[in-house]
Amino acid sequence: MQVALIPVLEIGYNNQGVEVPASYPYWENAPRWEAYHAACYAKAGFLDALPPYLPGASFYQLSAITARNLAKLTKDHTAELRAGTYAREEACGFFGGYVLQLDGEDIFFPQCCGQLRDIGYWAQLAAGSAAAYEGHPAPGLCFTADTVLLDFTADPNDESFQPPPPRLSVAISRAAVQLAVQRANRELERFAQRLRALNEAEGFGVPDLDKLLIWEDGRPA
Repeated sequence: MQVALIPVLEIGYNNQGVEVPASYPYWENAPRWEAYHAACYAKAGFLDALPPYLPGASFYQLSAITARNLAKLTKDHTAELRAGTYAREEACGFFGGYVLQLDGEDIFFPQCCGQLRDIGYWAQLAAGSAAAYEGHPAPGLCFTADTVLLDFTADPNDESFQPPPPRLSVAISRAAVQLAVQRANRELERFAQRLRALNEAEGFGVPDLDKLLIWEDGRPA
């Protein structure tokens, strides 16, 4: 089984006065939601198109975010920090997380409140240790000596997974998860290099900008 963890950012900007589509869920009404997101981004001042990872969603692969869009996103995300409105320890990293892909099939997407620093969650699963998932809802976990079982059974007292996973549960080799974590960390480091260069070029003046926005001042496992 080929396991991949694909880093994506969740980019909002839904407060632009653009009429929200009345058709739900977004994954079944992708064209309307793509048009909505595009209108929001254009009105917010993004200069380039943002092709979504999943049609209709607001998830974007790191490599799909152009230099100009990344500059806009970073400037907005750090505006209050740079203005001194709040301290660094009150700041948060970029929202998003990781698409779990098995043999080319997307199984699990970042949920509400997920962040890029959630790579630590997957690293802990690879090590055979239960971990707290930053987003919600979170899959149930069960470990054996070599595998981790993720249970996506909906809890009637909790939120539903969005979009719904195509399987109710998956058993994954922990060794394969570890390899996926390593590959994701390499992509995060390339993204970190872009942020460091951007910090210097734009004169944002935020020390260790990459640590803040990717790992929220920590480092990957």
